[in-house]
Amino acid sequence: MKTLIASFFLSVCVRAAMAEAPNPELEKLVAKIGSTFWSPPEKRLVRGTQYKKGKGASDSESVKGTSNEKIGLQYASKDKAGTLAVPAWLPRGSMVKIHTGDGVLSYIAADEGKDVEACRGAKKLGRTEEERAAPVLDFCAEKQLWPDFIIVDIYYYAGNVTFAELSLEEQKLLFSYAAEYVTKRE
Repeated sequence: MKTLIASFFLSVCVRAAMAEAPNPELEKLVAKIGSTFWSPPEKRLVRGTQYKKGKGASDSESVKGTSNEKIGLQYASKDKAGTLAVPAWLPRGSMVKIHTGDGVLSYIAADEGKDVEACRGAKKLGRTEEERAAPVLDFCAEKQLWPDFIIVDIYYYAGNVTFAELSLEEQKLLFSYAAEYVTKRE
């Protein structure tokens, strides 16, 4: 029952956002994936790691500036969602809201992280059993603005079409809407 109420609430919120400022592109996206983009948020302790894009990157995939999805690697800002490398349990297109020293940022799960699956960093650095069991989420950021272990809000992707099936323009629209969605919730 709670899930049904929450889904209805999110559906109303997306429609309300569209009613505030008509956006034909957003209306097309809603027609394609449905009016519920994400589930209600779930708070979860994670080991939040950071990877860079471009020349200052530490691994070969980041150096290439590539991603598994069309969107490519991007840093988050207060106005724009960033990319996130995630384990297989978190569907691509899901949004993660993280509280940082620079404010609240949103990230979209658009990349898979091979090392994220193993959770080796969490197991090594965790002081408690809960920390050692925490999943690892790898945020694309120039520098880490959060503690190693942090509680984040996870909004699971709930679209009727998988994130990978969205065009580049539709993925970009979902990214731009994520930052607006988080701002309205704060």
